[in-house]
Amino acid sequence: MSTIKQITSLIKQELQSARRTRYVIFTFVLMPIFMWAMQGGVQMLIGLTMFTSQEGVTIYVVNYDEGNDSLNYGEVFIQKLNNETENNNSILFRAIINHTKYSHLDYFVLIDAINDSETASSYTPCIVIPENFTLDYLAYNATAFPPTIPPQIELYSLPGGILGSSLLEAGIFTIVYQPPFTFHVPTDQDKLVLVSPTTIVFEGEEGAAAGFGVGLVAMISIMVAVLAPAPFVSSSFAGEREKKTMESLLALPISRFNILLSKLLAGMVLVGIFALMNMIGLLLFSFIINSVASGGDNGADAYASVFAIEVTPTVMVLVASMMFLSAFVAIGIGISLASLTKDVRSAESMYSMVMMLPAIGVGMIGMFGGVPENAFGGAGIFLYIIPWAHALAILSKGMYPQTYASGALTRNLPGGGIAMDLVFHFGYMIVMILICLFIASKVFEREGILT
Repeated sequence: MSTIKQITSLIKQELQSARRTRYVIFTFVLMPIFMWAMQGGVQMLIGLTMFTSQEGVTIYVVNYDEGNDSLNYGEVFIQKLNNETENNNSILFRAIINHTKYSHLDYFVLIDAINDSETASSYTPCIVIPENFTLDYLAYNATAFPPTIPPQIELYSLPGGILGSSLLEAGIFTIVYQPPFTFHVPTDQDKLVLVSPTTIVFEGEEGAAAGFGVGLVAMISIMVAVLAPAPFVSSSFAGEREKKTMESLLALPISRFNILLSKLLAGMVLVGIFALMNMIGLLLFSFIINSVASGGDNGADAYASVFAIEVTPTVMVLVASMMFLSAFVAIGIGISLASLTKDVRSAESMYSMVMMLPAIGVGMIGMFGGVPENAFGGAGIFLYIIPWAHALAILSKGMYPQTYASGALTRNLPGGGIAMDLVFHFGYMIVMILICLFIASKVFEREGILT
């Protein structure tokens, strides 16, 4: 029998054994879908809590628009913003609109104050209506194919808080999606007014725009990726020893490396299914939020813009790749741990203790809307020794790139930014897989010698 046929036969045997282990099927197939569905429900509860917690939040509005002889669209926007705070179906219900406090400041003085770490909290959240807003509106709306850029409303906010940047942005979109801030001529543009959001972050204080939301997604995703391979590792390696089948396996006319390769390839098949299930779960997550949001008075667009992950092909590939690599790293480390135990129960206990504690620690950092380099006064960068820290960074930076752009690890390098950060994080995960597989091969060779 050729080596390829032998490896294929062992892979089939391994997958058949895994199929008979219901817990393996549950963790690789059902758990990802359950995880994303659960997160969808939790995000809905967070949303309901935040929507009912806006009373007393002050939003500063500064209007630099002088309008024209008869109309000032900046003032129209402020009036509609006030109306939103009185509408109990609105995201901004009972927020306080203050459009006089900083109206005397020069535009650049105001922007400097917003970007100063000592004064930012006193000036944000702040909506700035720029100079010539009305004239730009009229010029853009004067032709069916306007050559100019649509007028923009500037939004400045700090990450997190009761009224986070995403909620405030959604509240503004509720206004600009209605007359008179709509496009009245037939072009490919859906709306006339754009919102230019800026989340003000300072070194060591960066956080996710969605705050608790993205942290929860990251924490649960990492824990599931670490937990899923546990039954496969324990039954496939420690289980062989417990069932007294390791000697028979090593006696087969096939090299020990190919035996290990067969087990790893079988694990790769299961992890591939796991990654696919995460893509399906991600779609379910988005479906849950959009389905519930569609019944709201503000419409699905405003609600989903706050809580839903925009399920683009890029995001789906990003999430699937991260979950695949995380689970495969866990398998590689798990093989080494399983070699130190004599039975399945001991293997599972050691795996849970060694693997889950770092995953929980990294996940807790994500729960508070941060990434490792922003934790512990910047010393958290050393957490990147742990593979799951890179998984957290991939999810956070991949889904919320604008929030983390100013604090990107590679921002000072030529061409540096979020894209280069993601290459680094993925690269570390791949290198870790290679290291784990090398260690696993040495461990398995030692297993063969001892038996």
